[in-house]
Amino acid sequence: MAEEMFRGADDLPDADRHLLTAIRKALWSYEPLRATRPTLDIVVQDGRVTLAGRVRTLAIKEISEYMIFRVDGVRAVRNDLVADPEVMRGVADAVAADPEFGPLCPRIDVREGVVSLSGDVPSDTVARRLIEFVSGVPRVVSVTSYLTIEPPAATNGTASHEAVLATAQPETSEG
Repeated sequence: MAEEMFRGADDLPDADRHLLTAIRKALWSYEPLRATRPTLDIVVQDGRVTLAGRVRTLAIKEISEYMIFRVDGVRAVRNDLVADPEVMRGVADAVAADPEFGPLCPRIDVREGVVSLSGDVPSDTVARRLIEFVSGVPRVVSVTSYLTIEPPAATNGTASHEAVLATAQPETSEG
C-alpha cells in the first residue's frame, strides 16, 4: 500500500533502495498524510531525497520533510511538495489584484490543485474570463466553476440566476 502512495524508482543501488524503503515506512506511519492518500514521488540519490507531489495542508508538507530528514542515512531533503493552501493563496492573490475580478470576491476552494470557484458574477462572459484567468495561475491543475450569473439589475424587476458549470484545464507548455 505504501508503494502506491509513495512512488520511487525500483532500480536503485542497494543503499538508496533500503533508504527509500525506510522513507516509505516513516511516511506511512504519519496518519494525517496516510489518511489523505496523496501520491508522492520520492527520488533518492546518495542519501539526498527529493519529495514531490500534492498534499492537503502546509503542516503535512513540513512534517513530511521533517520525518524524512530524521531517517538514518538521509543527508539532505528537497521538499517540492505543493500544499493546497499555497495554491489557494496564489489564486486568491491573483484574483484580488485584478481590477475586474477582485471586486467580485469569488469563493475559492482547492483540492489537489483543482480550484473550485463559486459566487455571483454579472455575466457569462465575465465567468468564462475568470475561469480562464484562474486556469493560468501557477500550480493550478484545473478549474471547476459553480459561478452563478447575477446581472447587476434585471429589466423586468425579477432576478435571473443561471449557473455556469465549466471545467478548465490550464495549457501546459513543454519545452
